[in-house]
Amino acid sequence: MIKHLVVLSLFALSAFGAKPLVCTNGFTLINNKCLRLFSTPLGHSASKSKCMEYGATLVTVKNAIENNSVSKIAASSSSSLWIGLYCFDSDVTKCMWDDSTGSAEMYNSFASGFPHVDIGKCVYHFTQGFLGGKWLNGDCDTETRAFVCELTETLEDSCEYNYNGHCYSFHQPATFAQAQVICEQECGNLASIHSSNENRYLSSIISSLSNKNYYIGASWPSTSVLTWLDGSTSDYNNISPSSAHEGNCALLSSQEQWLSSPCTSSQPFVCKRSVGSQCFSTPPLVTITPTPPNPSSCNSTLLMAPGKITSPNFPSNYGNNQFCSYHLSTLGSYRVALYFLTFTTEFFFDFVVVYDGDSASSPKMGNYSGSKNPFALTSTGNNMFVTFKSDHSNTFQGFDARFQSSV
Repeated sequence: MIKHLVVLSLFALSAFGAKPLVCTNGFTLINNKCLRLFSTPLGHSASKSKCMEYGATLVTVKNAIENNSVSKIAASSSSSLWIGLYCFDSDVTKCMWDDSTGSAEMYNSFASGFPHVDIGKCVYHFTQGFLGGKWLNGDCDTETRAFVCELTETLEDSCEYNYNGHCYSFHQPATFAQAQVICEQECGNLASIHSSNENRYLSSIISSLSNKNYYIGASWPSTSVLTWLDGSTSDYNNISPSSAHEGNCALLSSQEQWLSSPCTSSQPFVCKRSVGSQCFSTPPLVTITPTPPNPSSCNSTLLMAPGKITSPNFPSNYGNNQFCSYHLSTLGSYRVALYFLTFTTEFFFDFVVVYDGDSASSPKMGNYSGSKNPFALTSTGNNMFVTFKSDHSNTFQGFDARFQSSV
């Protein structure tokens, strides 16, 4: 079995600090960040998409030095630019960075009276004049601005795809076992993925290639168990909840989702190695760690994608006279995709209602009751609101759903 495959151990020739940091793809190293200015004004969504082509995000600003650097890089050509911050409410703790590092509570440079989401939920940075260095809100859909992308720094290597201290290579179809052998010959393994940025970087490359699904180095013997062949920790995943579990090996799609595949299927694949790595002969065995369970999330304040929601007590029956609300959100200009995997309620009496926005006053997407086959819904923006209500009699298993970001 593939899950018992013994893999080759990798060690870097030197730590990150032993070599100078470098930037790729025309980015410039400024204060230990790789930045690149795009002076042609675009809407917020188009700006984010342009950054994603490089596996980058809109620039994040975590202190005054970084804020000053952003002003300087753009001041000669643009009076304002989009940054990677999105506000769900007019409260700095509700303004979230696109790189998934949290809110702007620890540092911000909002002008007086901001954030102000009635003006717009996207954030831009003034580079000139009285407001130079200050942040304001702008409309995500109608306003266009210059922008700065931020890419993770790396170490110098001759490989074509160099990202965050690792080299990646993309190969023609092979079975999962054959692919791992080829990766070992390159002093690497089938790629493990440990962040949304790394996932986005690889997907952006795949989207430019002829094949759209590539093996990555995950052994996936059941829906609750996922293990990386290189022995690294399973600390991030983007498993598509709408994909049937068709095999024990994982694929990365050009849409950033992870799919399952029979390990004997011939598929293109991605190899990963550390920059400057050498091969050694002491192979560690792969261990399998179950993923922790997810709670119902009934009446949670804000749920960021990806995640899971269920009726109370699922998979046991929900109770009588229960009401739950679920506010689902994602960062920036993404949309929320919600997948109901199991759905059984008392027909005509117990309901799930889905709204296209951040509250029950938003447009209604659907009112669902009874027994249904798996189905999916996608919001038009980056918020979705779900309610569940049961009456005073009869209980059923309820629902089990997954939600994630969608481009």
